[in-house]
Amino acid sequence: MIQGLRARIALSAIIISVFAALVAAFAPDYVYALRDQLFMASLAPADKMQLARLLDTWGQCSPLVYDFKMDHGFAPWHLNYGWALGGIILLTAVCCAGFAVISAGRIAAPIEALASSARKIAAGDRQAPPAIGRGAPREIAELHRDFAAMTRALSAADNDVHMRSAAIAHELRTPLSVLRGRLIGVQSGVFVLDAALLDSLLRQIGLVDQLVADLNLLASPLGTDMHLDREPVALDGLAASVVETLQHDAAERGGSLLLDATPIVARVDPGRIERALVNLVANAIRYAPGTDIQVSVRPAADKILLAVRDNGPGWPSDDPQSLAAAFARGDESRSRQSGGSGLGLAIVSAIARAHGGSLRLSAADGGGALAEIIIPVGGMGED
Repeated sequence: MIQGLRARIALSAIIISVFAALVAAFAPDYVYALRDQLFMASLAPADKMQLARLLDTWGQCSPLVYDFKMDHGFAPWHLNYGWALGGIILLTAVCCAGFAVISAGRIAAPIEALASSARKIAAGDRQAPPAIGRGAPREIAELHRDFAAMTRALSAADNDVHMRSAAIAHELRTPLSVLRGRLIGVQSGVFVLDAALLDSLLRQIGLVDQLVADLNLLASPLGTDMHLDREPVALDGLAASVVETLQHDAAERGGSLLLDATPIVARVDPGRIERALVNLVANAIRYAPGTDIQVSVRPAADKILLAVRDNGPGWPSDDPQSLAAAFARGDESRSRQSGGSGLGLAIVSAIARAHGGSLRLSAADGGGALAEIIIPVGGMGED
């Protein structure tokens, strides 16, 4: 882009120089020729014919021609060559200066506008730069488009930071408010600090600790910096352990967990994979209560699929995959009532990416929601 702009400026300078040289070289001759034609037209027919004969015989520079012209009133038409050339050069300089000012304005004006927008952005304003005229150079137009795209990206990043900050504040406010209320109650004698109250306080502390752990886990946006302790793991056994652990929670909500696992061993981080499966199963129990939830482990070509399927109401979004983003919630009020932080699926997605795979969210055949952790077999090298 810069090279193209430099070439455009250099070409403009060359054009101005060539134009000035051509004017200096040929303009005086044209001026004198025009003067002679005008003088000839001012003569009587007989004098005009006589002057024409003299010119044909002796030429323009002959003393006879000069004397004839002076005798017939040529003195007012006489021009000093130096003055004529100076006047033409001055006129040419004025024209070239005007061209240069216009050309420089077409380049400088949009750049100054972008510089002004940059100063506003540095001060916190995220407004897009003003539109530039259609006559702006192509390189400047491209710079304007890139600058506008950067401004939109910064605005989106600001909105994301504000949204995340608000979400984190909301998630922390509830357990901290409960803790504060209980402790004030103990201090004022309203509550008795017994085992039940201590358990309640510890649960609230556990919620805060879990949220902090989730945020630390998502510190790397792509999950590629997540430390994995890989080892050969029987994924069917790991899935069976998750089902056994959460079977009681499902039963309390009127549902059940079913296991369909093919024996398969893979080199993964067992703690991370178990965490991911627990999140998916807990998510299904929370949002599809009273249904049968199937946990399955099966190979598929060069991949391993760990899937959780329910026959509940399905995903609360037309784009289920968008729910894997941090703090994404398809139903805000339902998530708050159920205690979700909006990080569960994001944690699963980060764990899957750290293993070289992905999380796929889709509608299950026959209704319900389907969540699949896809792990490539070939991507399971040493960590």
